[in-house]
Amino acid sequence: MIRAFIAITPPPTLQQTMAEVRQVFQGFALRWRWVTPDHIHLTLRFLGNMPDESVPPLLQAMEQAAQGQTAFPLRARALGCFPHPARPRVLWVGLDDPNQTLGRLNERLMAALTPLGFPPEDRPFHPHLTLARVQNMMPSSHLLSMLQTYQNQDFGEFLVTQLHIVQSQLQRGGAVHTILRSVTLQSSDYF
Repeated sequence: MIRAFIAITPPPTLQQTMAEVRQVFQGFALRWRWVTPDHIHLTLRFLGNMPDESVPPLLQAMEQAAQGQTAFPLRARALGCFPHPARPRVLWVGLDDPNQTLGRLNERLMAALTPLGFPPEDRPFHPHLTLARVQNMMPSSHLLSMLQTYQNQDFGEFLVTQLHIVQSQLQRGGAVHTILRSVTLQSSDYF
């Protein structure tokens, strides 16, 4: 059995930019469990625990969803919290999808995964990169101030070129992520 998810990973330069946000937050007495830079990703679908033999059909579903899809840009912009800044559990950077390309690709992926026993999630798709999870509650005034400071921050643009099946192995020091398989989108003249 493996624990896995389907994801898009930004390039290392953007992962490092996201990690630099941590330095700003460390100036405050906030208790976060930070995602390591190389683990920053956009989860399209968490798959949970599944047999190893599920990987080939998942790869076929990803190929079906990505068929004809060219690489496309996403822009990392603004900080936010789930579920709400007054009750934060997750600190994230939002992803702008101006042409709704990611949204359409995600719909095709959910449709391709449904016959494999992975129905679409009930909650709306909110593309984001998780930066940290709250270890304990903190005064929201600090967080609200930081979120306001970064509400219009542009962290940069990146080109989505691949979808990945990622294995997540839970260990004492945190999860270790390993890309098992990837689907490459068609090349684009965008960049």
